[in-house]
Amino acid sequence: MISLWIILAGVFAVSSLVLADLAGEAKILENCLKKVSSPERIVSDLQKLERYPEWTSEEVPCLMRCLASEKGWFDIVKNKWQGKRLTDDIGADVYNYCRFELMRKSRDGCSFAYRGLRCLKQAELHAGTSLSTLLHCARTLNATNVELLQYNQLKTEEPIPCLFQCFADAMGFYDTAGNWRLLNWQQAFGPSRMENQTQEQPLDYSECRRSDKERKEATSKCSWMYEEYKCWERLNGNDFGEESRETS
Repeated sequence: MISLWIILAGVFAVSSLVLADLAGEAKILENCLKKVSSPERIVSDLQKLERYPEWTSEEVPCLMRCLASEKGWFDIVKNKWQGKRLTDDIGADVYNYCRFELMRKSRDGCSFAYRGLRCLKQAELHAGTSLSTLLHCARTLNATNVELLQYNQLKTEEPIPCLFQCFADAMGFYDTAGNWRLLNWQQAFGPSRMENQTQEQPLDYSECRRSDKERKEATSKCSWMYEEYKCWERLNGNDFGEESRETS
């Protein structure tokens, strides 16, 4: 789960999707296919790889772990993502978007690596939009860099009045009836620390939505939106500033 302040952690500088970058390095791909495929399956495995964006599970077992390992992003022996290397290669904002997913270890290292790369691909699609939208809102509200950095403290009063409303409206977090568009929240912020990796028991955010009465009694729309954002962060267990870039 990437929070508003973490979106500011790095400059979005990724020029291509993670998989496209990996697949473009023919030598790495060739080496990995030799390890996980066979002469009899190579043609069909390449065809499967072409459909990667459509995968719902890894169709070429352990290929993604091998690719990530060859890039220096994943330590197979330790079953661990290399946070610093990832940050250096693809940017802090993309890494931070997925940092909880990259810490969500699994005994199945192949599945762990596959989920991580899927998240990094999603991050490159959405993290840049989140960053540019947030910075646009900050400029519109004449916010200083100091004020932006204070946003991580989840103070009682919003450090930059109406920043979250601007961000939420631009990202489409609410429908016309004021209900949450949960998918838009998730795409903007990334996987949660508390997210159940099996997805069998997804987090219930209903407690974060203020009642119509509470919203009407709030001092402003900005106020109740900020309260709902703080609830989102608390429910996701974020402890700002304490995450290391090195996954462990």
